[in-house]
Amino acid sequence: MIDAIATLPPALVYLVAAAVIAAETALLPGIVLPTLSTLLLVGFLAGQGTVNLWLAMAVVAAAAVFGDQLAYLEGRRLGRRIRSARWRRVESRIARYGVVAVFAARFLAGARTLMPRVAGAAAVPYPRFLVVSMTAAVVWVVAALLVGKAGGSLIG
Repeated sequence: MIDAIATLPPALVYLVAAAVIAAETALLPGIVLPTLSTLLLVGFLAGQGTVNLWLAMAVVAAAAVFGDQLAYLEGRRLGRRIRSARWRRVESRIARYGVVAVFAARFLAGARTLMPRVAGAAAVPYPRFLVVSMTAAVVWVVAALLVGKAGGSLIG
């Protein structure tokens, strides 16, 4: 998948990267998508001059926030149906650590996919979730793209 993205025209690079990033959190099977690798590759391509770094940051960060919002809404809607003893323990941790847990989860594969649903099911206030989700997504995307860009600049 990564090799396929590298050979696409720039407009498709943005589109595919956005789809991969949004799908990771919006869809539970997205947990297996190579999102960090995708971000590093897009950053690398920016370092090579293939794509625009600023446009990539905007598009991919928006996709990450969009995926989080869909997952949060799913958690709010289905929260009661998917609860179990293990789920209740996770919810209690979310209640205890709140937005810090939501922010930190953005940087952990797997947790990044599940956290918005748990936050929704745990009834974390949406305005608070939105601000933290947006902040974490931007920090995560910018950091990964800049690391990838540094690699692309060194080689190019």
